[in-house]
Amino acid sequence: MRRTGWIIALLAATACGSGVWEMPVFPDGGLLKGAAVLPDPSAKFLEALFRIEGSTSTFGDLVASRARDGGVSFFGSGNKAYSVLRPGCVDDAGTLVLEGYWRNATGGRTGLIRLFVEPPEAAVALCRGEEPVDPVGLRGAWGSGGDLPDQPLHLAWESPLKQPNPPFRVVAHRGGCRTMDQCGASENSLEVIRIAGSLGADAIEIDAQLTADGVPILYHDLSFSDRLVEGVYCLGPVSEFPLAHVRALCKLEYGEQVPTLDDALRVIVEETSLVAVWIDIKTPDAIAGCVAATNRWRARAEALGRQVRFVHGLYSDEMVDAWLRSDLPSDAVCLVELDPKDVRGAGCEVWAPRWTRGPMGSKVKRVQESGRTVAFWTLDEQEFIDVVLTDARPNAICTNRPGLVFQRFQMVGESPWGPNP
Repeated sequence: MRRTGWIIALLAATACGSGVWEMPVFPDGGLLKGAAVLPDPSAKFLEALFRIEGSTSTFGDLVASRARDGGVSFFGSGNKAYSVLRPGCVDDAGTLVLEGYWRNATGGRTGLIRLFVEPPEAAVALCRGEEPVDPVGLRGAWGSGGDLPDQPLHLAWESPLKQPNPPFRVVAHRGGCRTMDQCGASENSLEVIRIAGSLGADAIEIDAQLTADGVPILYHDLSFSDRLVEGVYCLGPVSEFPLAHVRALCKLEYGEQVPTLDDALRVIVEETSLVAVWIDIKTPDAIAGCVAATNRWRARAEALGRQVRFVHGLYSDEMVDAWLRSDLPSDAVCLVELDPKDVRGAGCEVWAPRWTRGPMGSKVKRVQESGRTVAFWTLDEQEFIDVVLTDARPNAICTNRPGLVFQRFQMVGESPWGPNP
């Protein structure tokens, strides 16, 4: 699998456009300029729960870290800050530095952050690709805006991450985050898919519908409008635009191109470590094209030694009926957002209830014990995330705050009752 530098993707995503958020960057590349890349096996030793030492309230008391696609991210609770950093070994002595940005999940506060791995012996071991004798800690500083970090920050190792069995999956809504959340890229773009792992996701949900010439593309609304796209002539039903016109007339809010489903699946399979994708199919006529695309990219994933699960979302009775009428491969996996009986009736493997129905713990357990998986959507508030995690024990949660869901699972979550999502 080709490794993707998350920082390149983020820089590309911060295109011109009014009201979009741009991440701060270290001048001249910071200490990582010319640094050696941290060996892949070493990154997992930076995954843990860390306690924040000191008086700052910006990051909360406990943060959970995870390493994905060449970066290391730290996630706090509530609306506290998360940070996305890249590690590098700076000198022969084995100094291991992590540099990047932090920002609040909601609101515009952001800044630079620089952390050093300690003790020195652990940093040396990690830079050599060896397991450190003792758990690592991190010490450094953070700053506001584009200013260099000057406020002390100490992350003391607290405990290892939970390793649930079956695993719990964090599903990033609309590819990583919504455009309105200003995570540095537009929703349903290739750029946001590339950084989804850095934002806390194991899997993603994307929206698919057909152009006038029958090409599945990623877009949420049934019509193009200035809510999600820019372009003087980019206005009206998606189904009336051939792909060539979409390419010529429409740009997403951060300046990205509207991707085809094939574009997106290629990035997922070849450029990320994401393990699953939930394709929310918006119109019945898009079902066959979406299934054909996932078949192509499932074969490509298998050729690369990757295991990626492709799930086709059906949100209404009309969509379920269209699925049942379609001549589809027997191994096509579907998801139903209605009731468990509809999941069984359609021969689907996943039940995806809306979170507003409540945790429904006993029903979730019965569905899981029947061999199916359960994924709630779309949960963003800590209070309700905690209730669903503790009372329902689902296989997955779809969210616009993947880092928050990841951190809350590490704090209060338990293994699901049933099979892998």
